[in-house]
Amino acid sequence: MIRILIVDDSNTETAILKHLLETSPDFIVVGCAKNGAEAIKLVALLKPDLITMDIQMPVMDGIEATKIIMEQNPTPIVMISAKVTDEDFDASFKGLNAGALSVLPKPFNVSSPHSKIEQQNIMDTIRIMSGIKVLKRKPLIKKTTIKPETKSLKRESQRLAQMIVMGSSVGGTQALNIILSPLPKNFPVPILVVQHMMPGYISGYTKWLDNNINLLVGEMKHNEPLLPGRVYFAPDGYHSEVQRINSLLACKLIKSSSVSGFCPSITVLFESVAKVCGRQAIGVLLTGMGNDGAEGLLSIKSAEGHTIIQDKESSIVFGMAAAAQELGAVETVLKLDQIANYLMRLCPVK
Repeated sequence: MIRILIVDDSNTETAILKHLLETSPDFIVVGCAKNGAEAIKLVALLKPDLITMDIQMPVMDGIEATKIIMEQNPTPIVMISAKVTDEDFDASFKGLNAGALSVLPKPFNVSSPHSKIEQQNIMDTIRIMSGIKVLKRKPLIKKTTIKPETKSLKRESQRLAQMIVMGSSVGGTQALNIILSPLPKNFPVPILVVQHMMPGYISGYTKWLDNNINLLVGEMKHNEPLLPGRVYFAPDGYHSEVQRINSLLACKLIKSSSVSGFCPSITVLFESVAKVCGRQAIGVLLTGMGNDGAEGLLSIKSAEGHTIIQDKESSIVFGMAAAAQELGAVETVLKLDQIANYLMRLCPVK
């Protein structure tokens, strides 16, 4: 039985969510809180398996409550967002950075033709996230860097990298922010990213990230040239690849079925980069559930590109990276707070 605490200041929305969850025999709502301060007390008292957390609430909002809960009584938290305005998007991603595992839209429009699909997705996500073992949040990682413990750096630094590709899932929004924040605006190569997110959220995330780091951030556009100092995210519903157009590297978007259960798929992007860039590619696989990206990282290594994973200790979920390790696709394993420094040493700014 999965024990759930609902945190929301709206009686109506609490009732809707409670009714939805209790239609499943493996869920039980053990308590409801009207604000973040109440939630903190109830978490300590009830010790739920998962918390659904509203964002905008009186007394204490969901972001501050998430920070405190993850410091005092770490528990899987899923943010529930109205997803209506830019302010809602901004708050959602602040919640993810505070330690929440995922963001879901509120199930308030029960009469919508898509309502059953949305409701099932909420229950499936909560069921998965409740099984994740979360750790106490450490103080914010300083942007000073630590020298990576690796013997391959001298050899790898001789490669002329053309591109960095990254893949992440659960916990990736936090990890990407930590990795990309220290990189300078004149970083010498483009960075392409596939981040598994709820449909409709990647656009808001790229806008939020663009306002929080030095590099320019946006979604990939078909046939768009790939420029240094920029981060390109795969958009919803399209697989992303890399192609050459008159010797220039450019994006290629493909409408196709899911690969490894995802569209966009990390493996699809990684495999195309292996073919086009070969040994001048750097592949980075971060925290995330499942095995998407593992085969793709192996393709990069087989093409003599450089492959990196985030280590188990700093990952919220050591799933995709572990799968890559089992395939023998990994050259370098790094802690999250080492990755930015390592990439800057592989791709020095002139």
